[in-house]
Amino acid sequence: MKLKDIKKFERQNPQISVNVLGYDDENKSFYPLEISKKWERKYKVNLLLLKDKHYVLINNMSRLFISQMTNIQKKDISA
Repeated sequence: MKLKDIKKFERQNPQISVNVLGYDDENKSFYPLEISKKWERKYKVNLLLLKDKHYVLINNMSRLFISQMTNIQKKDISA
């Protein structure tokens, strides 16, 4: 599925909201690509899009961002 088709998918699946994040290899950071405006839906799916080709399910958003913060702190300490 292409990123532009996420909204269509949400229209066709009224119980599901989808958020998609990207990853910047250079800065080793995550950034939003598509954030759903349908927060009230029963099911929420968070995906990571890698190299504009593959989607990976994010099971635990907190753990993902904690790992990013840990990498930032390691960079600051070594500088």
